[in-house]
Amino acid sequence: AVKEFLARAKEDFLKKWENPAQNTASLEQFERIRTLGTGSFGRVMLVRHKDSGHHYAMKILDKQKVVKLKQIEHTLNEKRILQAVTFPFLVRLEYSFK
Repeated sequence: AVKEFLARAKEDFLKKWENPAQNTASLEQFERIRTLGTGSFGRVMLVRHKDSGHHYAMKILDKQKVVKLKQIEHTLNEKRILQAVTFPFLVRLEYSFK
């Protein structure tokens, strides 16, 4: 059962990796509730999706800081991995936008 699960998870990951989702939402679709934390490139906020009512952690990056610290490729890789992975105990990317 574990081998089959891992095989399906790998297949699903590779499909999503090859065809990454683009701009699946907009900022206007969310209500900002409060800041959960801050980091080098921005902050993480608790938000509520206005249509569904679901709560999410939204990572808001300061593009100028990402560029200045030469972290563009690293940031894009993080986004691509998170949108492709579906696995217990790992966060997944539900929405993304600029």
